[in-house]
Amino acid sequence: MQMVVRGYLTYEITSSPFKLGLVSAGFALPMLSLSVFGGAVADRMERKKVIQSGQALAGFLALFVVVSISTGTVTWVYLLVTSTAHEAVVAFLVPARQAIIPQLVGQTNLTNAFALAAAAMSATPLFTPSVAGGLYAAFGPDAAYSLIASLMVVSIVLTGLVRAGEGGRDKAYRPYVEGHRRGAFLHR
Repeated sequence: MQMVVRGYLTYEITSSPFKLGLVSAGFALPMLSLSVFGGAVADRMERKKVIQSGQALAGFLALFVVVSISTGTVTWVYLLVTSTAHEAVVAFLVPARQAIIPQLVGQTNLTNAFALAAAAMSATPLFTPSVAGGLYAAFGPDAAYSLIASLMVVSIVLTGLVRAGEGGRDKAYRPYVEGHRRGAFLHR
């Protein structure tokens, strides 16, 4: 939703295809450069906390844009910075979401859980652009960003209800990871 609303808003503010391209491409650098670190963080920290922290930061960024729009201070630079910051958050959030799946479902349901997660991630881009465009057209960009911020609050609450395995990592994988860190698997 943010990509659609951010694009329309950037073009509405600037009437510049070049600035629209800059803001739209603002996500690429953090996604490419930080995803490796996101995976390392997901392996070393409690995944549920990483997910909730990411959701909180994403919600804060959306709220920042809402306030900027409402006060009439929004600029394309704000949108570029929030786009870049949001994708930096996503670079940590996505690996943590993927890594928590084994903790939630266990070994027997792992294949189905990954397939369901992939289907959900693939289905979302089918309907969210039309929702974002409809909200933008009917109520303006602040309504769309308000919905995004509200959904982040809901996601924080729902993630808080999830019971994940203790310690941030699936216990079945701990011997491998801990042995690998000590170099036990390098001498076989």
